[in-house]
Amino acid sequence: MTDAIAISSRRRLLLRDGMTFLVLTLGTAVLFGLTWLLFQSFTAHRADLAQRWAGRGRVALAQGRAQDAVEALRTALTYSPGERDYELMLAEALEGSGHTEEATNYFLNLWEAQPGDGVINLELARLARKKRDRNEAVRYYQASVDGSWEGDGVEHRRDARLELANYLIEQKDFATAQTELLIAGSNAPPDAGLELMFGDELVRAEDDANALSYYQKAIKLAPRNALAYEKAGRLAYRMGDYARAVGWLEKAVRESAGGLASSGGAAEEDDLTLLKNAERLQVLAPTAARTEQERIARELVDKAIAKRRFDTCSAQLGRAYTAMTPGAVKLPAEVQALSARWAAASGLSTQQALAADDANEDTVTALIDDSEELAARVCGAPKGDDALLLMLAEGRR
Repeated sequence: MTDAIAISSRRRLLLRDGMTFLVLTLGTAVLFGLTWLLFQSFTAHRADLAQRWAGRGRVALAQGRAQDAVEALRTALTYSPGERDYELMLAEALEGSGHTEEATNYFLNLWEAQPGDGVINLELARLARKKRDRNEAVRYYQASVDGSWEGDGVEHRRDARLELANYLIEQKDFATAQTELLIAGSNAPPDAGLELMFGDELVRAEDDANALSYYQKAIKLAPRNALAYEKAGRLAYRMGDYARAVGWLEKAVRESAGGLASSGGAAEEDDLTLLKNAERLQVLAPTAARTEQERIARELVDKAIAKRRFDTCSAQLGRAYTAMTPGAVKLPAEVQALSARWAAASGLSTQQALAADDANEDTVTALIDDSEELAARVCGAPKGDDALLLMLAEGRR
């Protein structure tokens, strides 16, 4: 009987303890659940606040209100510390608001964590550029080109390389800029717009030959693009390749008139003028001649044009001096000296005379150039053939 009572008592104790443990366990679970829900709600609220402030900062940055962006993004980071996108935007806002040193330090801290990040290296390059630190700027630009990018890495690297090339052009380092542009161009997809852009940049980098090849690629890709013909024609004209300039400018005018060009109106009229000049220079420019005989013939034509210009200018000056001092006509010394040179070169007026000695051609060329330049300086801007001869003279200097 006693044993049965003891067993029953133990059972009651076990049941009571089990119930107590179950209640405590359930209570703990409920408290944990409530705490977890509260924590999640708090975390979500902080994340929502971070996104709101970051959104304000992004809008302010896009609108050029850099200082407002700084304040908004600092607040966003208090709710979401270490968020990379927010940190990058804050560093950009600091740069935009004129806090160059603070922005540099911020980007350097980000760089230490991700030294191969293309965006961070690009921003550091821009900051070094602002501080006129050429070596650092080039180093970070190159790291940006070689770095990792989210999204279209190929396009981002090309843009970074183009920005580097532009910086090198500003620094007058044309040879290195040309190399960067040619690398970027070789990695670019075939696109007429890109080819034109690379051509323009190579012109800025003083690489006319490669620039012309890119314009030709654009023409091949878009054979009805008047702008491509115009750029190629103008560059060929500047390079003295008047035959190809005529061909391309004719097509530029024709396509532009058909409404297929991005340029027209005044630009088309300029193209027409340039086309007429190119056609005339095919006749006047000695460098455009195909044979020695043809070159000398052009020299003689140019000599006659320049002589008329000089004689007209001398007569104009003589009348002006006579009006100022009647009975005492005395031309400026440089005009008298040039007149003496013309008299000395009177025998150089035939094919045989110029072909006899290369120095004779040089003498006539110098006489033409000096006459056109002097006449332009003392008698006013030339027109027609004289304007073209003056352009050739300036190109030979």
